[in-house]
Amino acid sequence: MSVFDLAICDAWTAGWTFLEAECFWEAHEVWEAVWLVLPPNSAERRFVQAVIQLANASLKEKMDRPQAVRRLCVACRSGLNGLPTEVMGIRVVRVLERLSAIEGRIAT
Repeated sequence: MSVFDLAICDAWTAGWTFLEAECFWEAHEVWEAVWLVLPPNSAERRFVQAVIQLANASLKEKMDRPQAVRRLCVACRSGLNGLPTEVMGIRVVRVLERLSAIEGRIAT
């Protein structure tokens, strides 16, 4: 599949539905299938890895594992650095907002 096809495929869109429904493990699982077939070192692959880390950080937050949350937030933010404004049909700022919310909750 092309990057364009992956950006509109069921796995990619289902991952966002799962994330919004707080089904973080499920989001991670379906996004991993997308990540695996993206071109190595591409912006798209880095972005998908970052949203996988976001889902995992959300899960760890739910499990009350703040050290894991912090580690995953750092990895997610690092993966988002230098990406275009939009990747795979998603604005990067949308992910950064979710990430910042998690970081704010674990900082207290």
